[in-house]
Amino acid sequence: MRYAKGTIAVNVNRDIPLLAQVRNSKFITHHQLFELMMAGRFECSRPSFNWRVKRLLQSNHLSICDGNFGTGVVVYRITRDGLAQLENHGQFAVVLNSATQHLPHLSQAHHALELNAIRLALKREDVLAGWKSDVEIASSNTISPGPLKKDYDSIVDVWNDGQIARFALEYERTLKSSRQYEKVRAALENENQVSCVLYLTSGFDIVLHLAHELSGIPKRLAFATAPLFRHYLLDTPVILHPQQPEVKFKELLRGVF
Repeated sequence: MRYAKGTIAVNVNRDIPLLAQVRNSKFITHHQLFELMMAGRFECSRPSFNWRVKRLLQSNHLSICDGNFGTGVVVYRITRDGLAQLENHGQFAVVLNSATQHLPHLSQAHHALELNAIRLALKREDVLAGWKSDVEIASSNTISPGPLKKDYDSIVDVWNDGQIARFALEYERTLKSSRQYEKVRAALENENQVSCVLYLTSGFDIVLHLAHELSGIPKRLAFATAPLFRHYLLDTPVILHPQQPEVKFKELLRGVF
């Protein structure tokens, strides 16, 4: 069967999961996308994946981002056509859909790429049991206000000593204002769905600042740098309070502290 020029036949089992991953990540490198498609068993070979991405680029379901993000590879984001295709297959996201006025801005790319890197670090070591993206979380919170008090960057399920443990993940690449952190503190204090929150940052100075701003909340709240966490994962030494010794994150997850 021949298709009209400029059109494609969408593969529900391969194209739709790929488009959904790009949407949920907001921004993603070629290699990150390949790893996640392989991990989810949606792809079986690099040539097949390269062909699929090229095809979705040519059909304007995906686009290549302008700019140098320091990754050495291209960075993708979804287009309105890609979002419409997802919606045609029942994959609708309230906060990011084909009618959304503004698609994710390039200024969010570094933030998104680091979250992808954290997810893949957990996946490579068979620690990751589940990952819910900020697009999915914010969409759920919009539809049913109240489940979570904050639109976290991710809700993560991990294997910790043979049991699944859950925590909310936040990545801070830059600092917010004190007023913004007051709102964050209020949201965390009222959170009753997640008992543990991990703040990862781009540098140690931000770790210390966050620990001063947010420590003292009656919740298991931990702080560390993203590079450290990607290296040590659940064995990462985290700060609970500026004046307390560091503990391993896995122990915090178990409720030891």
